[in-house]
Amino acid sequence: MKGLIRNNFYSVNSALKWSIAVCIILNIAVLIGVIHFPNINVFLPILMLAQMGAFVGLTGTALQKDNTSKWSKYERTLPVKISDMVMARYISFLIFSLIGMLLASITVVIFWVVSAQAVSVESVGFGYSFGIVFSLLVPALLYPLVLKFGADKSEILLMISVVIIMCLFAGGNGILAPFLYKLNNADMIYRVACVAISMAAFIASYFVSLAIYKRENNSI
Repeated sequence: MKGLIRNNFYSVNSALKWSIAVCIILNIAVLIGVIHFPNINVFLPILMLAQMGAFVGLTGTALQKDNTSKWSKYERTLPVKISDMVMARYISFLIFSLIGMLLASITVVIFWVVSAQAVSVESVGFGYSFGIVFSLLVPALLYPLVLKFGADKSEILLMISVVIIMCLFAGGNGILAPFLYKLNNADMIYRVACVAISMAAFIASYFVSLAIYKRENNSI
């Protein structure tokens, strides 16, 4: 299992380093910006989402690189359980997401420590909730699609997954708003529900991917 996870990181080694470097530079820019432009606080959720989204993109990069290097075909011949192969993918996706969340948290701390204005709990909550939903649902939707239609289409499938999730998040908010507006902390309830649904979808996606992988493997 460790070897499979390590391989997933090797396949995105360069992209991972660049993503971390860009986020570090972004946080330095944020530090300078907060000092000179107090109203920059309004951009906090966007900055958080941008960093989490950058690491979600590594999901597609990993799948694309494995297809280019022929690893996706070679791994089927390894004396390793199929369940371990699929599980290693999902663990890697989670680690990518956690790195993005960590760097986004650094941005929040910078705002909290340096900004002359109070950091909006609502803005931070939105950034984290949508970032977590995005981080879980993109790989949950993308990986089964890649297994079904091929890793060579991972880039377009990634874009389709992102668009679908953004539409679901916005559409769900619009549909449920009339039912939630009378509740106290309606926005928080909606976001917590979205995070819970995303976690359930991520777990369910593992079993869907496992079933597809086994079926595709048996058909070879």
